[in-house]
Amino acid sequence: MKKLLLLIGASARSQLRWAGEHIYIWMVLAPIVLGLTCFTASRVATNLPAWQPSPLLIIILAALIVALLIAVTLSRASSELYHLRRAESYFDALPIDEAIHLRAALITRLSRTAALALVALIFHARFGGGELFDPVTLIALALFAVITSLAEIHAAMNWIHWDHKKDFAAAIIASIILLVSAGVSGALLAIAFRPEYFSQSFKLWLAFACILFIIALYLITHRSHSRWRASDMEYARRLESPNRLSVAVARAIERRFAPKTAAQVARDLQLTLRAFSSAVYVVAAVFALWVVALVVALTTNALPPIDVREGFLETTWRVEVMAIKFACVFAIASIGALVPVLVAYELPMMWVERAAGTTGLDLLEAKLRYARIITLPAPFIIWLAGLLTGRAPLVYALPLLAECLLLWFLVSTVIGSLAFEIPNRPGIAIIVTTTTGMAAGLISSMLWLVGIIIYIQAKDSLIERGRHRARYYLITEGD
Repeated sequence: MKKLLLLIGASARSQLRWAGEHIYIWMVLAPIVLGLTCFTASRVATNLPAWQPSPLLIIILAALIVALLIAVTLSRASSELYHLRRAESYFDALPIDEAIHLRAALITRLSRTAALALVALIFHARFGGGELFDPVTLIALALFAVITSLAEIHAAMNWIHWDHKKDFAAAIIASIILLVSAGVSGALLAIAFRPEYFSQSFKLWLAFACILFIIALYLITHRSHSRWRASDMEYARRLESPNRLSVAVARAIERRFAPKTAAQVARDLQLTLRAFSSAVYVVAAVFALWVVALVVALTTNALPPIDVREGFLETTWRVEVMAIKFACVFAIASIGALVPVLVAYELPMMWVERAAGTTGLDLLEAKLRYARIITLPAPFIIWLAGLLTGRAPLVYALPLLAECLLLWFLVSTVIGSLAFEIPNRPGIAIIVTTTTGMAAGLISSMLWLVGIIIYIQAKDSLIERGRHRARYYLITEGD
């Protein structure tokens, strides 16, 4: 027990130290972002027509949300479990049992999931019309937090083990367990939001099944962790070893950019190709969803009737053309969300750049190049998907591609310029950068000339602010 409290205390002190050094973020910026999000969601919920989905549909949607949550937290959960790039890594040299490391990681993950459950409780009371301290809702959210935390740790452990051993049997078993976990957590989340949709007997049986499932999942995770920790932890520390593709990318980049910028961009692309974070998989999945959503919108009656206008230039405001441009903006912003995640990942090693003589302008230039490179496929794929549906006019194909490329340049430039705005809190940074990038992109989609004017006026100030922010974190070495 003393060793477990030692691990938990070290993690808590690290979080408190961060809170003391970044009072502005959690006391001012975070409440503003959350308040605006809540206000926007409230307005949308008020204006939308009444929707009465079936209980099964609610469970499926909630299960998809849980599955996405598990995927997003893979990297963070693995770092908590194996202490990657964390101060707790010093405890690996002490005689501490593997079970204690697992329990400490579970408690840390449970504290984060409990915060999400608290947010869900507030949203339930605000939008669901229920009571804040309803016993059924509280029990459902408590079980949801426990099962989701166990599933996140189990997924992170099997993610590292798969990269190490390529064990298909373990991967299949883990996939089944995670699907069941997502389904059960989704049912609990659905009960928390809409308890009146489910019978009392269903709630009782589900609560009993959840308790048994929690015990079984913990035992399975504990057994696998005891067997795999020693070898997988050593492999997790070597995940950044180069491969042939990353070396080829590095050589291609070095021939095109200045030496300092080329070295950083090559490193960033190598990390992305090696999936330095689970965010890489999530971003790829979200991008695919935008492509599918565009195809579905253009091939069904989801869009309003097409209003054909006379004149070649007026084609830019046709419904199907605007849908392609909007999808292009959303897809670019989704991929650009990797930029703040990568900056947060590299922040502890900022002293290497300082020792190499890198300037703030070099750092910003590298992130600008990186943002443009990783988002470059998006406009071509979205443009091609829109044309293949047959709804976009072929006579406007090349101008539409030019507009998509203009949107790519504007959005990626904005996201890259804001890369060092909040580097030590990637979650808030993603909201800030993607929101700003999408705002610039959507304005340019409707009035591309206005977008160009805004870019010309704001470019210098964005670059200058980004350079100063990068220089600040370079001098302070991320502290």
